[in-house]
Amino acid sequence: MAKAKAPVDPAVGKADLIAAAAVRLAGQKGWRGLSLGDIATEAGTTLADLARCYASRLEILDGFERMIDREMLTGFAAGDVGDKPRDRLFDIIMERFDKLAPYREGVRRIARELPFDPASGVVIAASLPRSIFWMLTGARIAVAGPLMPVKLMALTGLYLSVFRVWVGDDDPDLSKTMATLDRQIDRLVPLLGREFARDASTAEPEAAGDGAVGSG
Repeated sequence: MAKAKAPVDPAVGKADLIAAAAVRLAGQKGWRGLSLGDIATEAGTTLADLARCYASRLEILDGFERMIDREMLTGFAAGDVGDKPRDRLFDIIMERFDKLAPYREGVRRIARELPFDPASGVVIAASLPRSIFWMLTGARIAVAGPLMPVKLMALTGLYLSVFRVWVGDDDPDLSKTMATLDRQIDRLVPLLGREFARDASTAEPEAAGDGAVGSG
């Protein structure tokens, strides 16, 4: 007898609809000036329904980050058991950018306004470790041991560096974003381990002295 599926919580669907509408609208009107009424109208819902899901614009921003995490995990194919950790890490980070792509203008606008909106900055800063955790979990990468905090901080820095490039990368193939991600992973190999190195057959030759320890 087939096991019955757990019922889908309709509130999750409504919450995601509202969060997506808010970030889309931010691309048109900016983030700081958005009212909950504006967001409800854009989402095609009522303030009463919005209030059932969120109590503030900051909660909506956190809800958007959670929505992207779920969509990233749903869309990510973990690959074969033999896939290298480097490839899985690369793929899941690019999967997250793929899920962010429909909201690029809103994400850009929010990022530009963060220096003038400390409360939203706190929300983003608090959500980032959660997103990094889900990226690593989705890619089947265990980060444990005494260096765990350092590795997580390094991976957070990696993601932020690539994010800054992605925000301005308008090429359809995201070539700049992918090249930056490749370079950032290369820089973390000494910390993360040789399993994150490129295959010898695909590694790009470096110019003499480029990136060498103690160079210059």
